[in-house]
Amino acid sequence: MHKTLKLSILPDTRIERTGTGIIKRKSLFVSTPGFPAPESVPIMSEIACKGYSAVVLRNSKFLCLLTLLGSLFAAFIGVCMLVMALASLFPGNGFSASGLWNALSWAVGALAMIYLCAGSWRLGRDMAGFEVQLNNQGVSFKLGSRKKPAALFIPWDQITAVRRRRVGNVQEFQVEAKNGDEARFSSYTFFRPKKVARMIAERAGLTMQNL
Repeated sequence: MHKTLKLSILPDTRIERTGTGIIKRKSLFVSTPGFPAPESVPIMSEIACKGYSAVVLRNSKFLCLLTLLGSLFAAFIGVCMLVMALASLFPGNGFSASGLWNALSWAVGALAMIYLCAGSWRLGRDMAGFEVQLNNQGVSFKLGSRKKPAALFIPWDQITAVRRRRVGNVQEFQVEAKNGDEARFSSYTFFRPKKVARMIAERAGLTMQNL
């Protein structure tokens, strides 16, 4: 039973977009929103003997709130630019070609602000729900949205690699399992994705690899 966050598409799979990534479920497995109960997963790693405590990693509520407030500010700027577009299109001294050009410029700016507002609001809302839980049994990823929850659990001794690569200005991290499961997250998922990946690698006894 495989679940993964890989972007590649293989035959006989079901693809479901969740937040900033894509969930790929192989075969007919359907995940549940919650994480597996500790007693239902055997301790398959020496991690339980190392004295680590259970840790839940989430994004800062303050930073998520700032992202949401930024989206509202972008909406306000967009409305103001739309008003300026209408004022330029219908000036008091009559219609003119220069007024039409100014109105078009303001309208393009207003659309850009509205797009920024929608993207920032969606990002802030999704990031508020993303979560990674580290316990004695393994690591649990909760990277879906409220409407489309998606969870992936990987035991510590099943993790084969923790990789990091840079895509443009975005850092992307991959946690790979022996059975092909994979979790991907980036700076669009967590404000400090490198810290999340480093903690996973440390508890799995691995060194983070740079691609």
